[in-house]
Amino acid sequence: MLLRRRTVISGMIGLSIPLIASSCTRNSSNTSTSQIAPSAAASVTSTGQSIHIGYQKATELDLLRTRKELDKKLSELGATVEWALFPSGPPMLEAMNAGKIDFGGVGESPPIFSQAAGGQFYYVSVTPLSAASQDIVVSKDSVIQTPADLKGKKVALQKGSSAHYLLLKALEEASVPVDQVEVISLSPADARAAFEQGNVDAWSIWDPFLAVAQQNSNIRGLNVGRERRTYFLASQQFAKSQPALLKTVLEAAKENGNWIAQNIQEVAQRFSKDIKVDQAVLQEVYKRRSWQVLPVDAQIQEAQQAVADTFYKSKVIPKSVQVNEVFLPSDDYSNIFPS
Repeated sequence: MLLRRRTVISGMIGLSIPLIASSCTRNSSNTSTSQIAPSAAASVTSTGQSIHIGYQKATELDLLRTRKELDKKLSELGATVEWALFPSGPPMLEAMNAGKIDFGGVGESPPIFSQAAGGQFYYVSVTPLSAASQDIVVSKDSVIQTPADLKGKKVALQKGSSAHYLLLKALEEASVPVDQVEVISLSPADARAAFEQGNVDAWSIWDPFLAVAQQNSNIRGLNVGRERRTYFLASQQFAKSQPALLKTVLEAAKENGNWIAQNIQEVAQRFSKDIKVDQAVLQEVYKRRSWQVLPVDAQIQEAQQAVADTFYKSKVIPKSVQVNEVFLPSDDYSNIFPS
């Protein structure tokens, strides 16, 4: 049955992550052999430098933009910041690879697709998200009780997203071959419509879409959510040439995250109208996630490699990638991550 497509709500798509491999540029090789000199942070000249940052609606970076705290920090260094709005992660990383932005924030999957396509970036921080921030939902009267029951069923999700990874892992743990489940790739707004119309049997989704769906008493979750992560990324060129400015951005982002954690209600109120989500629902979304800006370490690299390996094993990406190739060497990393 052909699924009727609906226009994506502009605010909500700002939080969606349609991670499709073809959305990433493929015209450059992925190399990371050039390192940041230990003394670079002290010698860099910031005067006149303009930093270009990509952001999505109702995210940490959107709040950092509106609070103007980063602008103040950069002004003291004689630098400025320019902001660019993106609907999702892949076009943001495409812009980064094209040299149009220096810094941005995305979910765990877009970097893997970008790296597979030759993207030039570094992971520079991580924010963990709780398992409660995603799930696979079905109608209340559905015969589907566990992931094993998804065999032969249609599941709507955004291809290549964290929701896609969630389904793949749930099927793997239930010993259900991936090819025995029909994946219907739709944006979150279209997936919601297909789910509500009964055109698909289940919907794998993340917050805030999950939180909105949970307000409907006619659905239930399979409770298969797993911890996921978001990342701040920097272009390799920016990280290598302007480590002091990168550190300033990360310091502001870290302080911003701490502020958000103490002002959830205000943040929810600020963004509720922007993305057309009830303030109370958005407040709950913001409460059940972390806002910490943390350093990436060996454990994070291992977790991200597991995501990459799952996508490759399931033939979602065309080749295997080694994520450690786009994590800064530890000596370089200590120069840019705030203490």
